[in-house]
Amino acid sequence: MSFFRDRLEAYPRLADIEVARSAGYWPYYKTVESAAHARFTIEGTDYINFGSNNYLSLSYHPRVVEAAQQATSKYGTGVTGSRLLNGTLDLHLTLEHELAEFYGAPAALVFSTGYVANVATISGLLTRRDYAILDKDAHNSLLTGAQLSGAQMKRFAHNDLGRLERILDDLPADAGKCVIVDGVYSMGGETAPLAEMAALCHRYPNTFILDDEAHGVGVLGDRGLGAAEMYGCVSDMDLLTITFSKSLGSCGGALMGSPDAIELLKLDAAPLIFTASNTPGSIAAALESIRVLREDPTMPARLRANVQLFVSLLTERGVPVKSAESAIITIPLERRDEISAVVLARELLDAGVFVNPVVAPAVPKGLGSIRLSLMLDHTPAMLEEAAEVLLKVLADNDQLPVESAAVSRS
Repeated sequence: MSFFRDRLEAYPRLADIEVARSAGYWPYYKTVESAAHARFTIEGTDYINFGSNNYLSLSYHPRVVEAAQQATSKYGTGVTGSRLLNGTLDLHLTLEHELAEFYGAPAALVFSTGYVANVATISGLLTRRDYAILDKDAHNSLLTGAQLSGAQMKRFAHNDLGRLERILDDLPADAGKCVIVDGVYSMGGETAPLAEMAALCHRYPNTFILDDEAHGVGVLGDRGLGAAEMYGCVSDMDLLTITFSKSLGSCGGALMGSPDAIELLKLDAAPLIFTASNTPGSIAAALESIRVLREDPTMPARLRANVQLFVSLLTERGVPVKSAESAIITIPLERRDEISAVVLARELLDAGVFVNPVVAPAVPKGLGSIRLSLMLDHTPAMLEEAAEVLLKVLADNDQLPVESAAVSRS
């Protein structure tokens, strides 16, 4: 239909995308042909994998795979219905119970994806009479949930406690107010000042905080609860969401929080009520991943040791690295434009290292960066190899500070 062609041709960045595709630099929708190992296969070639969020390497853990297989044999490949109707298995209830216990929360609710967990929670709890107050770098799922809720939206500069306080000061005391943040921000890997934010929120009536720990669970804290555990304030989070598709090696999401909030969502949250339930295999995989993590609480610390080793290897070579607060490492570029980020990602791929180029809409239009996600199964040898590749490619593209580039060519 011409309607679709006209809309496609009107897409504001189509010309740039077509140029990137024709030149072989389009970095997205690659075909992966193996599990998300630390070294994995894309379109017939093996690469060191820094583009996955498989932080604890659990997606191919033997116990997790076996649990998914056994659940599929018992329950079939899908539940063919929503949680409301026939889609609540005993596996869901067990996972909810163990997640609530893991987080010390009064209740938990499982969703089909982490995205749906955020959209359903925010749109299901807030109305047009309420306020959604979001960090400007909040994940798209949090923003979408706020938009769907109809709540009046306020934004504050990234991690700006002063601006957040001024917003709360100006809002009516009797209105519902939800402050919405990421415990770990996915593009830069930095954390939110959760303890200070929670203390601020709880000074105001009818105000609560939602902490999305998608990139914190399994990574931060002594037991891997996330940034809230690292800052000693898990119990101060009124609502806490996670996804299963990163550290837990599966697909799905969950909310931990008040039993009243969860009951309200079960009754009235359209994204929960009208979405098909998780496949049995994905629920069983997430449940087994939680059990593996609880049995070996050293996993997050060992992952963080990999992060520190890699930062050290890069720093020794003069490669600038943004301060790493999580398992996400970002490399500040001398030229921060989107084209440079895409070109670097392609040249790193050609050299055997898979990374994510970060461009709009994930970051402001016109900016670009390189993001690497560390995994538990990255070996020291892999990290050494990758550090050398990064140094060479960055230097060849004049993306290093002058003194570092001179050292790399000496």
